[in-house]
Amino acid sequence: MACTSNAELQSKILIIADHLEDCTGVGPQTCMLVKENPEDEWSYFYDQIEGFEYEAGFTYELLVNQTFVTNPAADAPAIRYELKNVISKIPSMDNAELFKEWTVIKIKGLEQLSSSPTMTFEKEDPKVSGFAGCNNYFSSYEISENTLSFGPAGATRKLCPDMSVEDSFLKQLPNIARFEIVKKELYLYDQNDELLILAISQ
Repeated sequence: MACTSNAELQSKILIIADHLEDCTGVGPQTCMLVKENPEDEWSYFYDQIEGFEYEAGFTYELLVNQTFVTNPAADAPAIRYELKNVISKIPSMDNAELFKEWTVIKIKGLEQLSSSPTMTFEKEDPKVSGFAGCNNYFSSYEISENTLSFGPAGATRKLCPDMSVEDSFLKQLPNIARFEIVKKELYLYDQNDELLILAISQ
């Protein structure tokens, strides 16, 4: 039998998605989706976290101990995870949280924003409007649980010296497929779970 020993212990934060997905490890299985930073893409988590009881419908932020195991036994993981603390456990978003004004602070493809687009979602009449970076814009939207899509956007026609923020913002709207609200932050993802827009509320 192979001997095992713990080589190194590190602490790290893991964000756990509110649902599981089918994945393939040694064989077909169901995996948690994890990432280390809010702007990262989700990835499959094939291991277990000792002491953690997962409950679907909640997004978790966990502090875990990560131990690198030297000479692991056959079919045993090379990294061992142990729960140290549950930092947050947030229920899947209530869509009502979406219906407010959001200020965009990050757009995919831009290092920094020279202006701050806004997004105001109306509840009764499914429309979104706001400031796009130069012009005011308006569009329709469709929502179902945490899926979100936008119709064609219209805008006023003023020209500004820097149109980069507005052009990037309006370009990303049709690509949005899903949203996630964590505390006062709105994350808008495409169908591949790549973060396109990050916004905050007051």
